[in-house]
Amino acid sequence: MPDTLSPTSAADTPTLYPASPWLTWVPAPDYWNVAPTMFLPPPKPAPPVPIPEGVILIPTDLLPPPVLEHAPRAPAVIPPPQLLGPVADVAASEPPASVPAPAPAVAPAVVPTPLPLDAFPLERCARLDAALALDPAAGPSILEQHHLDHGTWRALRQHWQGALRAALRVGDPAPLRAYDDAYVGELERVRGAITPEQHASLTRASERGARAEGLATLGLPVAAVLHMERVLLRRRAN
Repeated sequence: MPDTLSPTSAADTPTLYPASPWLTWVPAPDYWNVAPTMFLPPPKPAPPVPIPEGVILIPTDLLPPPVLEHAPRAPAVIPPPQLLGPVADVAASEPPASVPAPAPAVAPAVVPTPLPLDAFPLERCARLDAALALDPAAGPSILEQHHLDHGTWRALRQHWQGALRAALRVGDPAPLRAYDDAYVGELERVRGAITPEQHASLTRASERGARAEGLATLGLPVAAVLHMERVLLRRRAN
């Protein structure tokens, strides 16, 4: 096809035809003429080996390792050393020294049943608990003064602690307040009244992370912190 078209008359303007890219021949790359590669199918699995009837095969990875038989050892040719000195006079047939018998076990303390709750009500146990916290080293003598052994005192304390928890579960704080008052009262009877200034110094020590040092300075046991805080807060509110 020509690039220009001659008009039929001289008045017409020659018209240019656009290029025709689809008519242009472009040689194809060489790899277009290569035959495509055919993918080979996977090999067929071999047929399973027939197992005779009645034969059970166990996987080899489940079998225990073979037992290695050690070769017998030859007897030792080194003779035992000769006994010299006083040891040689000891007869070989002499029986060994007897082993001392173990010490008899200490029988646990017998807790009386029922507990002497009438003689040791809640307030008395609170005062006794405070006295033991103030001087733990004198615990046996303090219990002896009250005619108590360690087992009975432990059972009494567990009983009243359980009673306090049961009262708090039903919303009755009166037993806990009575216990705190008796506990702090015993502390103040032994070491003196706890003043607001001492409480403030203890609060500042707690903010610095030195509560134990502050309690030791005031002569108060660590176990008295909660009891003392509750009592002093109620005193301040009143």
